[in-house]
Amino acid sequence: METQNVVFTNKDLGLRLAGLLRLPDGFDLSKDYPAVIVTGPMLSIKEQAQSVYAAKLTELGYVTLVFDGSYFGESQGTPRYQELPEVKESDIEGAVDFLCNLPYVDSERIGGLGICGSGSYMSVAGVKEPRLKAVTAVVPAISDIANSPMMGFFKPAEEVEEAKAAWEAGEGEMMYLDFMPRAFDEGAAYYYTSRGNRPGWTNQVVAWSQLELVKYNVTEIMKGMEKPYLAVTGENAWSRPSSQEVFDAVPHGDKQMVVVPAASHFDMYDLAPFVDQAFEAIAPFFARTL
Repeated sequence: METQNVVFTNKDLGLRLAGLLRLPDGFDLSKDYPAVIVTGPMLSIKEQAQSVYAAKLTELGYVTLVFDGSYFGESQGTPRYQELPEVKESDIEGAVDFLCNLPYVDSERIGGLGICGSGSYMSVAGVKEPRLKAVTAVVPAISDIANSPMMGFFKPAEEVEEAKAAWEAGEGEMMYLDFMPRAFDEGAAYYYTSRGNRPGWTNQVVAWSQLELVKYNVTEIMKGMEKPYLAVTGENAWSRPSSQEVFDAVPHGDKQMVVVPAASHFDMYDLAPFVDQAFEAIAPFFARTL
């Protein structure tokens, strides 16, 4: 496959985003291809888990796009390392804009696949963005953050609000959350080893991101989902309860939940045989819907 460095724009913010566009082997400029936007875990950059899934989709004949979200990696935006749900959704809209402007992409056959945090962001984009025709969520980790294990990464809201006000007034330093500490053994086995550690990645996130994240109720939004929907989780994934809540909220019948035996949450990012087992459902799902 051919991989191209590309740049597109988040129009809402006026920011340029850095991406990787993958073209299938035997690419023919005269053909119209289906395409899939692939987004990764919270705080991630384009070279991590999303590229594992994008490459496998491109092997199946899809044009794929991964990218660094606003404020992360090689993309623009300051302050750096803000994890904001509405921005993640507008990044996806910008990615759809970009693909729709490629003459060899069939704008009626664009899908989305999100992993972990962006399994939830992509699910919401499927509700809000009409040009996405089908969505796959792999270990979607956000249902209602206010009632999730992620609250363990957060600081007291009053402390964060005071730090934000001080920084905006030029009177204090930026406050960060330690969002993927080494003490989190399963996460560390991915992010602090050759599996997932990539130049430009950091586990630090601007602390006041939590003020928006804590209000993000994906389960409620998913009640408006009308697209074909596939959720893939691991039998032993810590995120499995959230994935089930998001899936259960989808009101229509064109939905499927797949549980990969023995897999943990982070196993689903990149490890064999678990990713291959996920594709036993992903491949026919996108073949049918795109």
